[in-house]
Order: sequence, then C-alpha cells, then structure tokens
Amino acid sequence: MTAMDEEQRQQLEWQRADALIAHEAHRKSMAEHVDLVGSFSTAAMRSPAIAGAGAIAALLGFFSANYRAIAASAGHEFFNQALLLFGVSVVLTVLAPGLAYFSQLSFLWSLGKEAFYWERPYVRPTRSSNFLNLIGVTIQFLTIGIVIGSIALLLLGGWKFLLLAQFVSERNMLP
Repeated sequence: MTAMDEEQRQQLEWQRADALIAHEAHRKSMAEHVDLVGSFSTAAMRSPAIAGAGAIAALLGFFSANYRAIAASAGHEFFNQALLLFGVSVVLTVLAPGLAYFSQLSFLWSLGKEAFYWERPYVRPTRSSNFLNLIGVTIQFLTIGIVIGSIALLLLGGWKFLLLAQFVSERNMLP
C-alpha cells in the first residue's frame, strides 16, 4: 500500500466518522422533537382555555347575581353575546394545541424523510421532507391565526361583559 492509498483510506475513515456523527445528530434531533410534540400539546392548551373558562364562570356568576336586572331586558342580549364570544374562544383554544401538535408531527415526519449520505452534506432534504415541512409551516401559520382570533374573541367577550355590567349598574341606579 502506497502513502497515497493510506492517505486516501484515512480521508475516507474521517469522512465516514463525520457522516456517522451527522446521522446520529439527526436521530437525536428527531427524538427531541418527539418530546417537544408531547409537551406542546399539554402546555399550549392550558393558559388560553383557563382564561376563557374563567370568563364564562365569571359571566354566569354575574348573571345569577343580577338575574332580575338582566332577564327580559336589553341586558340579556349583552349576556348572550358575551357568552357566545367566550365559548367560541374556548373552542378555538382547544383547537390550537391540536393543530400545533400536527405541525410538530409534520416537522418530525419531515426529518424522518431526509436522506443520509456518506459525503457532505451528510443529511439532505428530499422532495417528501420539503413537502412535509411546508405542511408544518402552513399549519403553524393557521394555528397563529386561530390563537389571535381566540384572544380577539376573548377581548370582545370582555367588552360585551363590561357593557352588561354598565347596563346593570345603570338599571340599579333607577328609582
């Protein structure tokens, strides 16, 4: 074996070692994404859903305390509107983590569809991985829109709740 052959063999060994490191890093990244998917669906659902459910509870408590002032009056419409807005907000907050879960799954599947090579770059995207990545990004933007919509409905419901409170306070001030 000549010195040139030995040098070429050494280069191939280093390249093989680099490829194995890159492949293992890719596998580790996929495992971390699996953990992220689970935590995403759990953590993302809690805060907005609690806020919406709390708003519904407060609205119902206010209604029961002021039933006589609200029943069969214009205040009843404020109550119904606020309840509907809060309810739809809660439904959207339940939908959002599910969509986030599917976007993360798309990214995970995208990583699984990437191809391994023995020369640089060692991990390369494929047509399937690019398509799955696009699906994940699309779902993420849809989820962002849903979360913003949920927050907007929560704010509108709060505004209707304030109008209801103003109506009740003005009605209670009448002789």
